[in-house]
Amino acid sequence: MKMTGIIFSEMYSDALKSFTQDRNMAAIPFGGRYRLVDFVLSNMVNSGILNVGVLAKQHYHSLMDHLGNSQEWDLNRKNGGLQLLPPFATEDANAGGSRGKLDELRNALDYLETISKTPYVLLADAYVLCNIDYRAALADHIASGCDITMLATKEAGDSQGKFVSVMQTDSNHKVTSYALDYPAKPGDYASMGHMIISREFLINVIRDYTARGIYDFTRDFIQHEFNRGRLSINLYEVDTKVLRVRDVNEYFQSSLAILDDDVAAALFRGDRPIHTRVTDEVPAYYGLDCQVERSVIADGCFIDGSVENCVLSRGVKIGKGAKVKNCVIMQGSVVGEGACLENVIVDKWVNISYGAQLRGLDSNPVVIRKGVTV
Repeated sequence: MKMTGIIFSEMYSDALKSFTQDRNMAAIPFGGRYRLVDFVLSNMVNSGILNVGVLAKQHYHSLMDHLGNSQEWDLNRKNGGLQLLPPFATEDANAGGSRGKLDELRNALDYLETISKTPYVLLADAYVLCNIDYRAALADHIASGCDITMLATKEAGDSQGKFVSVMQTDSNHKVTSYALDYPAKPGDYASMGHMIISREFLINVIRDYTARGIYDFTRDFIQHEFNRGRLSINLYEVDTKVLRVRDVNEYFQSSLAILDDDVAAALFRGDRPIHTRVTDEVPAYYGLDCQVERSVIADGCFIDGSVENCVLSRGVKIGKGAKVKNCVIMQGSVVGEGACLENVIVDKWVNISYGAQLRGLDSNPVVIRKGVTV
């Protein structure tokens, strides 16, 4: 595959602060046994991309622990493979959050120039969850002759009122209008934060713009150059199911969306599996009086209560008489006997006390942070 993958692991970390106090955004658990990064990384590997760099600025210990030696993705190679690209150890690099994608890409210059010399680069955000083959997108990019190809979904209208990068195209899928922080209307295309670009072109852009103190890749480079007619953009439409995790509510809705058979079938395909770190657990235990309906139950769970429309990660315990409905409960958390939870996200290693009552809204779930007792 003549393309290198670069993953941005921390987009929307501030909006997901409930989960990112001590972990990288890309390492947020999802779907009972996965992390957000597993989806984009698996897509790359399944598409034949064997050189992948992961850009991480803060709290990347959890991400390093999850990725390990990358053998689950077949990226533990002498040549190429997976590389974590942290910031340079300077006072400026550790001064706070990222100033923009160009700022982060400065840390990948050596990698792009000396280690991975493929003709093309795929830039991808970890907050997008889908199952796609990037080979078709690369072929479309080459055939288009454009400077950049952006992967996008066609919108029926943004029912949640989210603002996205919005594009309109001509009949050949050449972008004719590119707007930021703008509501998508029916028929508009919403960017997935995935784009294909020439490696040499990207290196020149990084050097030129960061040397002049410009760090916002989307606004200061793409939109600026496009509006002046100096950048051609091809659009590659992704017509499979795409989930986005840009804030807590989207995380909650996307997590419960996998309970739908059609969504699950689109994300977890047998011919293009989503790989993750393997953790051996005993099978889930279901007590004689338990009730389980329309839920994802991971290995190692102990279910003695009622579980409805939930996603439970490994090692979760639901006590006798406890009722959990429309909940996402992460690894190792315990729901005590007689407790009642509805529309709640429970992070790892939380202890919900006997008889506790926690209820949120489906549009505004209650979030219990990692390691606390309620």
